[in-house]
Amino acid sequence: MSTKRSRRRNDSSKNSAQPPLLAHEVATRSGVRATTDFPAKHKIEVARLWLDAGVVPVLGRRRVRGRRPAVLVEVPAEYAGKIIEPPVLGMEAVTARKVKRINADKLSSGFYPAHLPLRYAPRLLEKARPPKKIRYGADIPNSVFAPDTRYIFRDTSFPWCTTGRVDTAGGVCTGTMIGRRLMLTGSHCIQWTSTGAGWVKFTPSYYNGSEPFGVAWATRVIYWARADGSDGLSDQETAFDYVVLVLDRNLGDVTGYPGYRTYSSSWNGGSYWQQIGYPGDLSSSQRPAFFGGGSIESVQSKSTSGQTGSVLGHFMDTSGGHSGGPYWGWWDGEPWPRLVGVDSTSPATPGSGTTGDNEAGGGPALSSLIAYARANYP
Repeated sequence: MSTKRSRRRNDSSKNSAQPPLLAHEVATRSGVRATTDFPAKHKIEVARLWLDAGVVPVLGRRRVRGRRPAVLVEVPAEYAGKIIEPPVLGMEAVTARKVKRINADKLSSGFYPAHLPLRYAPRLLEKARPPKKIRYGADIPNSVFAPDTRYIFRDTSFPWCTTGRVDTAGGVCTGTMIGRRLMLTGSHCIQWTSTGAGWVKFTPSYYNGSEPFGVAWATRVIYWARADGSDGLSDQETAFDYVVLVLDRNLGDVTGYPGYRTYSSSWNGGSYWQQIGYPGDLSSSQRPAFFGGGSIESVQSKSTSGQTGSVLGHFMDTSGGHSGGPYWGWWDGEPWPRLVGVDSTSPATPGSGTTGDNEAGGGPALSSLIAYARANYP
C-alpha cells in the first residue's frame, strides 16, 4: 500500500497463534437466552435538553387524542430562537510512557450481561439491493465490492446492542461500547478544533429514531492522533484512526461490551471477521448493517508516539457511515467477540489490489489505547 496516497473517509490481549473461529464455525453455534431480568437499577436516558445556567424547565404530561401520552419539557418564551450546543469534550493524548505499565492482556476480556440474549449473527431484516451494472471505466461507488452481501438488521441481543450510531458536530459514524462507560469510534469522526473537540452522542442499537437503550454523551476523548478526514486519510492516519470516548453513563453495564485482541498477520486471508456500520447508502444511516465472514488480506505497520498502529486492508463492503464501526471475531469458549480493528477508509479508486482495498485501523496501538482507557476510566 502506498504511504502517499490519500483516501476518502467512510462517514488486546497478548497475541496468540490461535486464530478466531471461521465464519462457518460461528454459524453453527447456538444462541443463549437471557437468564436474569433486566436490572431495575439501570435508568435509560431518552432525551436531553441543554440549557443556560439558571433556567428552570417545566416538566409536563400531555395526551393527544388517539395517541399515547407524551412527556413535555417547556422553557421560558425568551428562549425562542436560541441555539445552545453541547459542551466541548476534554481531550487526553496518550503517550508510550502512560501505557508502559498497563497490562493490556489482563484487561482484554469482554462482558456479556446475563439479562440479554446472545446471538452469533444478528437477525436478518432486509438484504442489500442487487447492484446495478457498473458503467465501463467507472469506479464502484462507496467501495462496495459487488455483489453487496451486507444486510440491514434490527436486533437488541448481545453483542449487536454494543454497537450504535455516533452523532457528532461533524456528522454520523458508528461506535462500539468497549468498557462500562467507554465507547470506541474513528478519530476522523471527531470534530477536532484548535482548542478541543466537539460534542459526541452515542445511541446503542439506534434504529429509525428508536433508542432502545437510551443515549449517552461523551465527556472526554482519548487518542493517539487527531485524524483530519476533510482532505482524505493517509495510511499513517488510518493506522491510528481510532479514539476512546468516556461517556457520562455506564451504558456498558446494560449492553455489555466485546473484548479486544491485537491483529496477527498469521490470520490474513481467513474468513473470520464480522463488521457493523450505519451505512448512508443502504439506510441513510438510520438502520445498522451487518457483514459476516470477511477476511483481512494485508497488514502495514506505522509508528507514532512510540506505538505501532496497523493498516488492515480488506474487501469487506463498507460505505459512508460505517466509519468507526468494529471488526471482530469469535474465539472458542468465550461468550463475547474480540475486536481487532476500526473502520477507517475507502480507496479513491476501488480495485482488486492493495491500492484499491478498504482499510481499517488496528494493531498494538489499538489494544494499548483500550487498555489505557479501561485502566484509568473503569
